[in-house]
Amino acid sequence: MIAAMKTALSGLTGLRSLPLLIVATLCLSPGQAPAQSGGGSSLGDLLDKVKDIKVPESVSSLPKQLAELKESYLKTAETVEALRTEVAGLREEVAVLKADNAQLREAVGMKSAATERADLLKPVEIAAPQLAQAWLSDRDAAAQAYSGKFLRVVGSVESLESVAQEVIVILKTDANARIRCHIRRDASFHAEVLASQGRVVDRNDRRTILAVGQPVAVLGTCDGFELDVRLSNCRIEGLEVRKQEEPKN
Repeated sequence: MIAAMKTALSGLTGLRSLPLLIVATLCLSPGQAPAQSGGGSSLGDLLDKVKDIKVPESVSSLPKQLAELKESYLKTAETVEALRTEVAGLREEVAVLKADNAQLREAVGMKSAATERADLLKPVEIAAPQLAQAWLSDRDAAAQAYSGKFLRVVGSVESLESVAQEVIVILKTDANARIRCHIRRDASFHAEVLASQGRVVDRNDRRTILAVGQPVAVLGTCDGFELDVRLSNCRIEGLEVRKQEEPKN
């Protein structure tokens, strides 16, 4: 039996023969002396030969490679986790920027709307002679530029008229057309026209508040042109005559 084991072990090289040798050794009963074969070799000789067996370098360095691989994996896992944390932080920053951007757009939109309203409320300034001449020269161009627009017309009072509940202030021009400004007579403009005298008086105390030849700035909406240029919903800048309540007895 020992001779057969010797023959088998002597033909094995490398690491693969090591388990067979260990198994063969364990098969021997405790205290059993190995028999000698005709060749004179003993089990001790076989063990000496096993000691001489060299483990391949690729196998011997395997534990070190596994350790390095494990360390690399741990570092990679740490890097991935750090990247996840960074990405989460970036997402939060992006969300904050989106919210700020939305608020900024809303503010810009509100400011733009306010600017548009301010532009609508801001009157187009023009002198009375220029306005009349614009309509006489090119009615289509004048309609596009002034019709329906809020104007501030500067000129001097040529005459005064009164129709129903309106005071009409006619501005002087150098053309064959005039500017007729219609001011509604109500509690905020409590006035009376004295056409023959060429003046408008305060109905509260009969004092003169407007007279022919007086320079004025009239604010109103241009309704277009017929024989004259018409402005409606007018008021004279800086002039306000409110009705005073009579004292109670």
